[in-house]
Amino acid sequence: MLGPHSPLLESALRLGRSAIVGLAATFVDILVLAMLVELAGLPPTVANIPALLAGAVVQFLGLRHAVFRSSGSALPRQLAGFLVAETGTLALNGIAFHLLMTFTPVPYALARPLGTFLVFLGFSYPVWHLVFGVRQSAGVEPPA
Repeated sequence: MLGPHSPLLESALRLGRSAIVGLAATFVDILVLAMLVELAGLPPTVANIPALLAGAVVQFLGLRHAVFRSSGSALPRQLAGFLVAETGTLALNGIAFHLLMTFTPVPYALARPLGTFLVFLGFSYPVWHLVFGVRQSAGVEPPA
């Protein structure tokens, strides 16, 4: 049964919040990239790094506060874990794209979002639970 505090409903809502945070991070990334290229006159290859960092900041803060509702003194551990997770995500996105392009007839314009989605579901989202998740103590339920 899916009551207001059902674990299945909570998981679905968390997954939805995570997708929204990802879209927001992507929007900020592209917006900063466009502003730095079009308004500041930077070459796209130079503007790419600060744009990616801006998106990563939105992703980290969104995951920490909106998705996993985590706070407190775990910030250094969470930041380190997030950096490791994102490094793995980057590598797996590259591998997924390569595999899709090599072994399937999927066009590259679809291979990118498909590979990214598969990595999100199979790696990033589960790892973020480890990075941001609230650890349970014996007999203590984590906050909802």
